[in-house]
Amino acid sequence: MDNEQYSRQYTWFDDVIFTKRADGQPIPEHLTNPKLNPEKLVLEKGFQLSEEWRPTICDMIVERDVSFKLRDGIKLYADLFRPTDESRTYPVILVYTPYGKTFSLPNYDVFPGRANMRKHMSCGLDTFEGPEPDYWVKNEFIVAVVDARGMSHSEGEARFWGYEESLDIFDTVEWLGAQSWSSGKIGMAGNSWLAINQFFTAALKPPHLTAIAPWEGGCDLYRDSNCRGGIPSAEFSSGIGNMLRAHNGLESDYLMTLKYPFFNDYWGKEKRPDFDNLDLPMYVVASWSSNVHGYGTLRAYCSAPSKNKWLRVHNTQEWPDQQTPKYRDELRDFFDYFLKGIENGWSKTPRVRVSLLDPMGTDVVDRPYPQFPIPETEYRKLYLDSENIKLSGQPVSKEGSITYEVGADKDGQVKLRLTFVEDTEFCGYAKLHFFVSTDKGSDIDLFAYIYKEDSAGIPDFPVVLGVDYMGAEARLRVSHRKIENTDPWDWRHEHKEEELIAPGQIVEIETIFWPLGMVWRKGETLVLTVSACELQKFEFPLPRIQTRNEGRHTILTGGKYDSYIEIPLIR
Repeated sequence: MDNEQYSRQYTWFDDVIFTKRADGQPIPEHLTNPKLNPEKLVLEKGFQLSEEWRPTICDMIVERDVSFKLRDGIKLYADLFRPTDESRTYPVILVYTPYGKTFSLPNYDVFPGRANMRKHMSCGLDTFEGPEPDYWVKNEFIVAVVDARGMSHSEGEARFWGYEESLDIFDTVEWLGAQSWSSGKIGMAGNSWLAINQFFTAALKPPHLTAIAPWEGGCDLYRDSNCRGGIPSAEFSSGIGNMLRAHNGLESDYLMTLKYPFFNDYWGKEKRPDFDNLDLPMYVVASWSSNVHGYGTLRAYCSAPSKNKWLRVHNTQEWPDQQTPKYRDELRDFFDYFLKGIENGWSKTPRVRVSLLDPMGTDVVDRPYPQFPIPETEYRKLYLDSENIKLSGQPVSKEGSITYEVGADKDGQVKLRLTFVEDTEFCGYAKLHFFVSTDKGSDIDLFAYIYKEDSAGIPDFPVVLGVDYMGAEARLRVSHRKIENTDPWDWRHEHKEEELIAPGQIVEIETIFWPLGMVWRKGETLVLTVSACELQKFEFPLPRIQTRNEGRHTILTGGKYDSYIEIPLIR
């Protein structure tokens, strides 16, 4: 596909804001590039970076700082890890990264306990959130780790993922497919940003791209991250941008969020892939506990028309899951099947496997289903009962209300409970349907959570990277309540304008919770918490989300104000 064809199909946004860092501050000294050092060498089996790392498990050719050009003349740099038999060709696993192919920033060391990433299971040659190269070389693949445009030594201004980045990856895939050592079959692997760019690139259909394996990633920057529920909250992605070696300028998603607070073509065409084009083989991995990737990963899976797609929802965290030998071997089987044509039984792998979290109990792991959302899910309504401050399985006839105070010194919230008389399992998408009002101001920012308490009334939170996972979250800025689409895996508020409210005005709202898979045992309690602020914490401190809340918020209940949540019951 040539430049002219691209320009006809995709919009170039010439008003994108580039800064030295996502927050506009100078780049600190510790982000200095490693020395550029093109070389080709053979690392023998048993090579060890230091005593902390395991020895490599095979001989391999390593080519550092290999350069190639994109269609516009920009030069990128790659590290290649290849089998030593140069008389053959091999399929290529592409890892396209903004973090740095060498001495990645960020890296696992900045997290407590290395986020359970065990050094003795790694050779230390991998990039952050990417696969172990020697494992793949031993299994007769080539691993290509490429610094994204504008990152480290790669030229140009760096993009904060999206279509423009995927055009670069298109060229990278085609360059890899044409090399003498390449079989012409290219796969992509990695998690988070390294998974996000797989969805975008697959939607462009590079001829040599054969299969992808996105291990948790978003696919709608506005709705998944920067303006969830219409509430601006770009601090997380801005924090990621501030840790990148983008010396020629980085697209500032933070400043773009301030510039475009409503959903427009920048968010819709540049930062959201064309799901209708996701038709190649996909092995998609997700989790319930990621408050960054959960919804987007499942949206992409459910929206993709591919006839060869597999989903696994695990019960841990994406990094140690990727390092787990069982699942690493599964990924090899997937690529062996699609990149090498080996009949290894992969096609018989269940199309969907889910895990269900059971804090204080034993998680359900890898339960198979034919599809997701799970067939025969029963969507059960739990009504808010303001008189008894609880949730009811039956409609509440008496009208009432629940009120909580908000403001600079008051983080108002309310909790309603339902105790189960038998073991119960939820899996999928819960919905929130409320009638709300405020006595002051012109808007409401609402956060809601579904989690469980044990039989003693103590919250049961799974711990992910040392942080309590509170369960499914929904959030909504009430002025953004207008709905465009109601598919649960791609529930969309329009976010194109504000519909402000007057004090005392009662408005009906609906929104979706991020997906949840959890078990409640007999005697345990489902808790619905409605809050004026975000309660879920990240793995590292972030600035508090700024809300519009003032005065007192009221949730109307009962009778014609049938406020409820709708939960996906599977057992």
